[in-house]
Amino acid sequence: MQNDQPPCWIETISSELCETYDKLVDAPNKIGNLYLAFSLQPKPLLAADQHYRDIMHNPESQSLPWFLELLASQVAVIAECQYALTHHGANFRSLLGDEELGEKMLQAVRNDDFADSSLFTPKQASLLVFGAKLSRSPENMTREDLELLRRVGVTDTEILEAVQVIACFAYWVRFINALGVNIGHERIGMYWRKGSAECSQPVSFRPTACFFGLFAEP
Repeated sequence: MQNDQPPCWIETISSELCETYDKLVDAPNKIGNLYLAFSLQPKPLLAADQHYRDIMHNPESQSLPWFLELLASQVAVIAECQYALTHHGANFRSLLGDEELGEKMLQAVRNDDFADSSLFTPKQASLLVFGAKLSRSPENMTREDLELLRRVGVTDTEILEAVQVIACFAYWVRFINALGVNIGHERIGMYWRKGSAECSQPVSFRPTACFFGLFAEP
């Protein structure tokens, strides 16, 4: 079914922004709606994209990439941001490599239930509990929250990486929800299905472009 909704709830322009978008993707006419939402004031877009990539695609990260995507999905679930959840839930399942297990994990996130040891290690469960608290009530965070993580073996670097993801997506889900960004015809996430199998490689993109639904369907 065709989706004829506008990209978001505010005006967008594209023809004037080819130079900006050209720094992100090879085909400006395939920019996803999230990036179009920046079009009236595009200057923050490159910095926001770079910030996202430095957090989510850091080759020196100590955290598993699929777990960072799960933390991002958790922020989206709590904020009821379907756009972010659709893209990053797909990224999470792709990186995990197990669709059925991935859906069980996402359901546990939706239910705030991390006690099942067949789904999560103690470290992962503790980080998800931490993520839920930080997302819902950042004013209530205490030093003890970090001590609880350390007691189950979470390193300070892993704590920092988790906080960076949660804080980064706190920005994005508010941007998306406030402007009503519509998923439209975007290719979902960095990964896409070819037939019935999940591809293991991201869509063709420049090294500087790997956010959400950056590409619209051709």
